[in-house]
Amino acid sequence: MNDILFDLHGKTALVTGASSGLGHHFAHLLAERGAQVILTARRGTLIEEAADKIRSNGGTALALVMDVTDERAVANAFSTAESQLGTINVVVNNAGIVIAEAAVDIDQSQWERVVDTNLKGVWLVSREAGRRLARSKCGGSLINVASILGLRVAKGVSSYAISKAG
Repeated sequence: MNDILFDLHGKTALVTGASSGLGHHFAHLLAERGAQVILTARRGTLIEEAADKIRSNGGTALALVMDVTDERAVANAFSTAESQLGTINVVVNNAGIVIAEAAVDIDQSQWERVVDTNLKGVWLVSREAGRRLARSKCGGSLINVASILGLRVAKGVSSYAISKAG
C-alpha cells in the first residue's frame, strides 16, 4: 500500500454511529490504514456485520453496542474495548440523529432525543476518552463530526442544527 496518506498501525480507534453512513465509512477507512477499530452503535447486527467485513479483510475489529446518551454504557464500552484491544487513542464522535419536524411541531421528547444524541453524546464519549488517555499518559485524537447545519438551518431540522452548532 504505497498510496497510504496516513498510517495508523499501532493505533486503536473507536467510532460512534458506525452502523451506517459516515461512521461505517470511517471505521472501514481507519481499518484500511492499519488501526484496530471498535465499531459502536445501538444497532448490534449492523456493526457486527461491518466488523466481520473488516476482519475478513485482515483487520482487527470489535463491535460493541453502545448508546452514546447513556453514561454507564459509554464507560462499559470503553472498559470492554480496552480489555480486548488496549488504550483507545483515536475517537471519532460520529453518532447523530435528525428528526425532521418544524420547530413549532417538535415535541420535547423528540427535541431531547436529538440533543442528547448529537450534543450530550459527544461530551460523554469525549470525557470518557479524555479521562482514560490522561490516566494512560499517552496522546490521542478526538474527532467530532459536525455539520454545515451547525452554521445555518434548513427547513424542518432546527433541533439537529442547534445540536450541531453546540
